[in-house]
Amino acid sequence: MARTTRRTRLVSLAATGIAVAAAAGGCATMNPITTAEPYAPSDGVRVPIRSDLVVENLMVLTEADGETGHLLGAVVNRGTEAVEVSFTFGESGAPIPVTVEPEATVNFTEAGITVDQVEVPPGAVLPSVVATSQDGETTTRVPVLDGTIPPYDDFLESAQSGETWTPSSRD
Repeated sequence: MARTTRRTRLVSLAATGIAVAAAAGGCATMNPITTAEPYAPSDGVRVPIRSDLVVENLMVLTEADGETGHLLGAVVNRGTEAVEVSFTFGESGAPIPVTVEPEATVNFTEAGITVDQVEVPPGAVLPSVVATSQDGETTTRVPVLDGTIPPYDDFLESAQSGETWTPSSRD
């Protein structure tokens, strides 16, 4: 009789262990691991155009509605051919062409790209279009920020004075 009770307990413990392992493993199976998904790690938006071409951390900094906007972010081309990416900000904005060489990145800050007139105030989003002749158009909503949040305060001040700004240039 003692053997049967011991065997029953062992079988019961083994079954419980298997059930717990299956339940714990099921969480990862049923719920995707969100940290493995590409995302915009800052205040800007990510605009995937195709697997080898993506716009990262796209945002506009400006002092006010109707003022000049300074583009932040970058276009990353992991492809083997140069590509021209066109950006149109707002309904009345003119297309801004950016050529990205193969296996290269164009940083908007370093390139000094601006938007003549931002059609929305800081805190709003600007309807925008990112396009290539090969891939067509992708519409997105680009956040518009002002210089109230560090390090954007230093960047906006540098951009307006025509200086080159880098995160390491902060005190």
